[in-house]
Amino acid sequence: MRLINKNSRRGIANLFADFILSKIKRTEKSIIQVTDCGAFMIVNGLTTSNEYLNINEIKNEFKESFGDVLKELEMLDLNTIDVIRYNEDIKPIHKGWVIVNKNTFVEEPDSDISEISISSEFPYGYSLDCGRINTYYSHYIMNHMFNLLSVDEVSFYFTNEEEDEDLKIKIVSDSKIDKKSIKSLILDVFDFDMESFRERLSDYNLIDDILNPNRDKPYLKQDLLEHIILF
Repeated sequence: MRLINKNSRRGIANLFADFILSKIKRTEKSIIQVTDCGAFMIVNGLTTSNEYLNINEIKNEFKESFGDVLKELEMLDLNTIDVIRYNEDIKPIHKGWVIVNKNTFVEEPDSDISEISISSEFPYGYSLDCGRINTYYSHYIMNHMFNLLSVDEVSFYFTNEEEDEDLKIKIVSDSKIDKKSIKSLILDVFDFDMESFRERLSDYNLIDDILNPNRDKPYLKQDLLEHIILF
């Protein structure tokens, strides 16, 4: 995942997206995107929730919580445009590629070209069922495997489809270990039980991905290391 510096305009856009997301029940599927256009913050998104958010109140709470940063960035005069759509039919994301790194949060330089607008980016502002839990589970796997694989980056393809009674996952890496062996080991060790995995995230504040990236994460617990054996 991209390391987000909260003390930047990009950081504020992503932080505000996660902050708004925290006001929606976690049982709902939601995608919130915040775009900093300079004069306005456009709050776009869709959610299965039918409980309307008072973005003005949330904005004021956000300003109280992060006033020092907003003042430093000359963003205290925060104006918002709310275009969130409610009661939407959003299907859970069960498949797709996730790129994970040995370092959970990777620092990526911003473009040298000045941007007219800055938008929040995945997974910030995305609820667990909208791809975030897949990302967390991929990091959970990688945090067990990186010493064995001796690579810094791995791509996982998630799917809930089965083939010969196994999940049709895919792995792409530069490891010298045969990809079939890696896949077999992962399927033997990890059960991909997202409901059980969700329980370990129940007390985790998603906004800590930005606020406290170096703090221990429940999705990085190495509780299966004794089973990571390849002959």
